[in-house]
Amino acid sequence: MRKLRALRTKVGISAAAVALSGAGLGLATATPASAAYAGYCNGWVDDEISNSGFHAKLPAYNGNVNCQMYKGASNLGVKALQITLNRCYGRSLAEDGIFGTNTKTALIYAQGQEKIGTDGGYGEETRNNIEWAYQYSGNGRWSCF
Repeated sequence: MRKLRALRTKVGISAAAVALSGAGLGLATATPASAAYAGYCNGWVDDEISNSGFHAKLPAYNGNVNCQMYKGASNLGVKALQITLNRCYGRSLAEDGIFGTNTKTALIYAQGQEKIGTDGGYGEETRNNIEWAYQYSGNGRWSCF
């Protein structure tokens, strides 16, 4: 009985060591991928096209546009996305800054139009491939670039 307990203890310790080392490896490989993002979008930044007078609001995390957001988010970054989805993709979202089902559906539509992944989440691929609504400061006219 004592040998069986000792054997179980050794097996348990070995299994725990393997699990922990596996978790460590998982963290090591996940860190570079997650480091690409500044964080979860929590606001917006003003983007101007080369002194043209055209300005857009882009989702950002503390001023960094390399952020991500999903259904459930609620902030100015979501509102910036909603403005673009309405003006450039003909959606009719409430520009309320709440990433709900309608915003996700509209984002999936825009992702499909641009032939990128249609997961309904916002990140680098979406930011780089959708058109953004820019407003001309001279007369308030909107254009999509």
